[in-house]
Amino acid sequence: MTVEAAPPETAPSPAKDAGAGHRNADGATATQPTPASDASSRHVIVTVHGTNSQHPDDNGERWWQTGSPFAGQLATALAKRGITTAEILPVHWSGQNSDFDRLRAAAELAKMLRKLEKSGTSYSIIAHSHGGNVTAEALALLPPSPLRGGVVTFGTPFFTRKLKTVPWLIALFQAAMGIIIAPIMLWYLVTILGNGTTKWIETIVFFGGLLLLSIWSAQRGLRTLLWRRRARYRCARGIKPGQWLVIHSPRDEAMRLLETAAAISPQYVTVAAARRSLTAFARLAGVVGTLAFFTATASYFFTPVFEKVKAGNFGLGAAADLTFLLLVPIVYLAIYGAVWLIARLGGAWAWAKTLTAAIHGGVVGAAYGGDAAFALKGVSQFPPYVKELNEARIEAINLGGIDDDAIFVAARRLYASVLATDAVEGGLADPDTMWKHLSDALYHNAYMRDERVINTVCDHIRRFQGTGNPGSAR
Repeated sequence: MTVEAAPPETAPSPAKDAGAGHRNADGATATQPTPASDASSRHVIVTVHGTNSQHPDDNGERWWQTGSPFAGQLATALAKRGITTAEILPVHWSGQNSDFDRLRAAAELAKMLRKLEKSGTSYSIIAHSHGGNVTAEALALLPPSPLRGGVVTFGTPFFTRKLKTVPWLIALFQAAMGIIIAPIMLWYLVTILGNGTTKWIETIVFFGGLLLLSIWSAQRGLRTLLWRRRARYRCARGIKPGQWLVIHSPRDEAMRLLETAAAISPQYVTVAAARRSLTAFARLAGVVGTLAFFTATASYFFTPVFEKVKAGNFGLGAAADLTFLLLVPIVYLAIYGAVWLIARLGGAWAWAKTLTAAIHGGVVGAAYGGDAAFALKGVSQFPPYVKELNEARIEAINLGGIDDDAIFVAARRLYASVLATDAVEGGLADPDTMWKHLSDALYHNAYMRDERVINTVCDHIRRFQGTGNPGSAR
């Protein structure tokens, strides 16, 4: 395990000095903090779990719960560093792969941190996987606080977002309408009241109400449009250099999956396949278009025929009226030919691009959980709003007892257990059991079981305990 926070020749060992250097997200180094001089009498450690790790109880075996092996090892390691009264405060959220749920959890976490700050309690934050995204969005909602200590994230695929088109247009409309209407309503209010109207109550209620509504609309729209700038500003003020420690491994499966999903530009539908699809559609369009044409012109073509048949006139005149049927192949071929020609003049290329974008958007959306107002723009190992941070990059093949063969061993054991019991219950047909057996064998879930990682976390918490600044703990 190495820390890429300082030049290679001076990089410290993370197990001994994990917070000794910090770096910008772009790789620039900065001044190293010094150790804190004494320990706080009370310090809360907020734990934020990731996707599919939710549980209703505070106490349990999951890493983020009180009573877990991680919590016990963390308390022991912190006690060796003089922090003997650390309290674990688990954060409960849905744990669903949903950006809407993550942003809602961020708002709830921000409320929890405000309560801690209001009570004068210092705190640190430890988050895993998407819990890091919850933490990043929560801190982007908060002003600076001297009670905020170290922030640690394990294996978090940090998302950079952008507003989707429809929410962006709605926010733009809200801002524009509010900015335009507010001065007009204010002018009406001042003018009418200045003229000495006797209906001043109605004037204030009506125009004043519209003024307040337009101000609210402008404020809401501008907040939405400027959310990223506001988040960067708050984090720049609220997160001190080196206060955020990012721990990750190049072998982290979830990180690699999401980074790949966000970066690749696959071609799911080729131009040739799109051309064949449009040609098949041309046949259907020809049939439907022909029926639609003769339905729309039925009164013109069929009325003379019906009148002659009703009168019993089956002579040459009736036969002549049926010559319109010669238009059937002409209309069909015209529609078919138009679609066929469009397909070969760029239509197939455009259709292939459209289908590929839609499919890829669905794939990325499923991996990202993009059901909120934001679209995924990219995935990074570093929080998007923080400029200067600590980084612990784990190069070791063995992490918390997990190596490259662990997932295969777990899969073989699971399959062997199914064969041994000769039953599907609790085996391949039970997704929860399968996930438990296999997820424990992933690098992504092994950070909290590694002693070196735990020591690194404790060193970082000790350095930034309770003040947001190293070397000045209470």
